[in-house]
Amino acid sequence: MKIAISFSALLVLSGCVGNLGSDADPGDGIPDGSGGAGGESADPGGGAGEGGGADGDGGATPQPQPQPHQPCVDGDCWDAPGVTAMCGAVDIVEDFSSGLYNAHDRAVAVPAGVAVELTLHRDAGQWDPALLVFDEDGDIVHDGEVSLSSDELAVKLLTTGRDVDEAAVRVTAVAPTELSVVTTGWEVVDSGFSAAMPTDAVYFLDLYTACDPPQPGDLLSPPNFDPNDIENGFFLLPYSDPPGLYERKADGCSRGTKRLIDVIYTVATHWKTIRPELAPLLVRDLNEGPCSTVDHATHDDGTHVDIVAGCATQVSCQDNNPAIELAKLFVDTGVACGIINNDPAVQAVVNDYFNQTQSYEPWHGQFMRSVSGHTHHFHVRVKKPNGQCN
Repeated sequence: MKIAISFSALLVLSGCVGNLGSDADPGDGIPDGSGGAGGESADPGGGAGEGGGADGDGGATPQPQPQPHQPCVDGDCWDAPGVTAMCGAVDIVEDFSSGLYNAHDRAVAVPAGVAVELTLHRDAGQWDPALLVFDEDGDIVHDGEVSLSSDELAVKLLTTGRDVDEAAVRVTAVAPTELSVVTTGWEVVDSGFSAAMPTDAVYFLDLYTACDPPQPGDLLSPPNFDPNDIENGFFLLPYSDPPGLYERKADGCSRGTKRLIDVIYTVATHWKTIRPELAPLLVRDLNEGPCSTVDHATHDDGTHVDIVAGCATQVSCQDNNPAIELAKLFVDTGVACGIINNDPAVQAVVNDYFNQTQSYEPWHGQFMRSVSGHTHHFHVRVKKPNGQCN
């Protein structure tokens, strides 16, 4: 899969495209080099265009109900990597080249109170795009033609995709919600999910979230952060909300400054969007504690953390792009002092990027550098409460 994000913001990755796998590799979505082009405003009215209103006798017309489709029961679904709708646009490129699946099921996390438009665009092959949406309970709220709104979730049909190359729907949730979005073709839907998708079918799934993207230096904060949970002057990194952004150790090794917690949450949120196959981030010691497995005496002032992200933090990885992308996310926060990871090729790119985008003095004079023992993780440091790195 390929994914591009048009934030103007913490990700200075406008137009960036990265390979994220295909339905040809159902196990983990990691690319195997086989497949096609990528490898496999609030509207409380909701509902379909003709839903609602009053009939001729003055009684309310019942809202049309979506068809109770079960694409992953009656058909063959690929469990595609999930994605988080962020301010701005997220574009996913995918295909059906494996011939194993006739529908792709993808978890999409949407924010509260902001309209998110989902658009399925046919890029190659002869098929009519169909877009189905299910709520957190697995109930269908959009069958491609009929939308069903509730007090918690407004859903509005924009275009069905029949006889055209684009299907679209708008959703607005009252609270942060994880939806299930199924991409397929009308030929499959109309057959009761028995028909196959053409193996030359390629599509774009575009998510546009109608809010201003954050600016460099703007930080996101965990919605479940407790400002009153303080021990020895340090705050607790809460468990990931929504789930899947990061995994942390026990409370005894998960305390730091509020700035460090916000940096971790910000980077993890954007990382899941651009590299879902390498999410969640594994957050190791923020502080040395009873759960520490190595001597972490340097993790004593609430500004340090170790991050593990598979190939993105392994010096032995042949592809440097994940490491560069992850390091740039830390740079883009505007408050990261430096990263220790012993890959000179990655360091050269990231240090140049830091020098072009930031004006403050990094940790020990160089943003990314080598120290013995740092071959499988990023040792990240953020600015102290006084705003200094050194």
